[in-house]
Amino acid sequence: MADFDNKLFFAPMTGEVLDLTECSDPIFAQGIVGAGVLFLPRDSKVYSPCAGKVSIVANGRHGLAIKNPEGFQVLIHIGIDTVDMDGDGFKTYIKVGDEVKPGDLLLEFDLEKIKACGKSIQSPVVITNPAIKKVERLSTGVVNYGDEIFRICEPK
Repeated sequence: MADFDNKLFFAPMTGEVLDLTECSDPIFAQGIVGAGVLFLPRDSKVYSPCAGKVSIVANGRHGLAIKNPEGFQVLIHIGIDTVDMDGDGFKTYIKVGDEVKPGDLLLEFDLEKIKACGKSIQSPVVITNPAIKKVERLSTGVVNYGDEIFRICEPK
């Protein structure tokens, strides 16, 4: 894993990238969970944005986190309030402790089912380490999974 830039993260899904402040959930919008970006997914697959170890898989399979070799943890949260769906429409391919590399398929979700349940498809991707207050966005607009999405800005 030493071949990877551990401050660079790739788009975990295909979709539109927005500023995190546009998230309808104030906990994400205010950066309380962490610094990152907001996705509006255009398909139903989530891929690893970095090399690392799976550290969290939500019981409802709507979110997961990966800790990379440098100790940065990235959280991928599919939809807003999708925890209420109790895993219906979500399928994971990984478990806590699994080693992953960029581009590995982690999760699939049913975009139409999320919408039909009245949930937002807004999907925050954030670095949860409290010391990280900012990321440098490398892409805007519509991106494909695997595109460079952001780089961590270290505290001074």
